[in-house]
Amino acid sequence: GWMGQYEFDPHVVELGFGTKEKLLPAWEMDLSEGHKLAFRGIIDRVDICPLPGSDEALAVVIDYKSSARKIDPVLFANGLQLQLPAYLALLRHLPDPGEIFAVKKLIPAGVFYVSLRGKFSGGKTRDDVLNGADESRRNAYQHAGRFDFSALPHLDNRNESRGTQFNYQLKKDGEPYASSREILAAPDFTQLLDDVEQHLVRIGREIFSGEIKIDPYQKGNERACDQCDYQAICRIDPWTHTYRVLK
Repeated sequence: GWMGQYEFDPHVVELGFGTKEKLLPAWEMDLSEGHKLAFRGIIDRVDICPLPGSDEALAVVIDYKSSARKIDPVLFANGLQLQLPAYLALLRHLPDPGEIFAVKKLIPAGVFYVSLRGKFSGGKTRDDVLNGADESRRNAYQHAGRFDFSALPHLDNRNESRGTQFNYQLKKDGEPYASSREILAAPDFTQLLDDVEQHLVRIGREIFSGEIKIDPYQKGNERACDQCDYQAICRIDPWTHTYRVLK
């Protein structure tokens, strides 16, 4: 229902790097002092949009989730939500993407979570639901993430002020509203990927320096311990422990 407005094509799925059944080698980062970090994983889906008259293509990374997921700016700023943008950062450093993508260079354009279950709203009557079925289906699987504003004409070529598949809203002058946080200017989107690499290098150096203290975070009323399977044997007392508050 929406692929007509989306100029990217799914190009590869389950793209492994540094894994046993790998298509690509691990992404290695120099940590200095003779140390390095090897980052490995599997990317659910990579879509590309070849640019006419060039050997380059825009690239988008899609990550499927069983429920709705969004990029949390606080978690990202503290290095706790790096997986999805790290996948795209890896692709921009491929020395020879031609073997898999048939182009010489991949230009990062966006990263998106997609819920496999979708999110449907109810209606008062059967007609309310059935008459808007097509629109409901499109909205149910809206992509959530971050993307480069300059790539928007290829992500959504309808030339409309409000997105359906992607979350954005434009002013009359064509610029995004401040509330459209998923749109980033090209320099800011590049900085997002640069920040991912800086976080990974920092984490790698902390590992080699022996930084292994148990230091769960707290973000508002949310704590890392809430998702932990080992609370029954953990020696942290949630009533007295001073949590690492994220800012």
